[in-house]
Amino acid sequence: MRFPQRRKQAGFTLIELIVSVAIVAVLGSIALAQMRDYSRRARISELVMAVNKCKNRVSEGYLTMESTPEAGTWGCESSTPVSGYGGVVQTSSDGAIRISIHNLDGLVNGKYVYLVPVRGDGQTPMNTVVDLGRPVRNWACGSDWLPVRNALPTTCRVDTTAIAASSDFE
Repeated sequence: MRFPQRRKQAGFTLIELIVSVAIVAVLGSIALAQMRDYSRRARISELVMAVNKCKNRVSEGYLTMESTPEAGTWGCESSTPVSGYGGVVQTSSDGAIRISIHNLDGLVNGKYVYLVPVRGDGQTPMNTVVDLGRPVRNWACGSDWLPVRNALPTTCRVDTTAIAASSDFE
């Protein structure tokens, strides 16, 4: 009696399937993290753009004011959110602008983005006692907290810890 020959079965083994699923899971988690970072960057960029009006006001103030203003009197402050992701806008007596981050994610909510008028060297903050009457040529943009700086545009990643500690925001 002759037995029929067994055909070879085609398909994947259980081990191959498990390895494939594990690879897809790892790649998916990396993609998800990158997407979250990209989304955070886009929203914080929108926040920085929302304070352009205030930057213009401070730039004009340096040219037109005759006496040193007090903190919170540059005329562009806002006690209401300026965008869906930003809270109040505050200014210091030297024209530094501080905007709080809200409605973004737990990592950066409650932190700040700073825009600081700087002298022509691009680093030295302007001082209203010395620099009134001179034009604001550059702005330093950044944060005093590293995760916020990493989410800012590449031209806006200055460490503003010294400004945050020394300025009088209202």
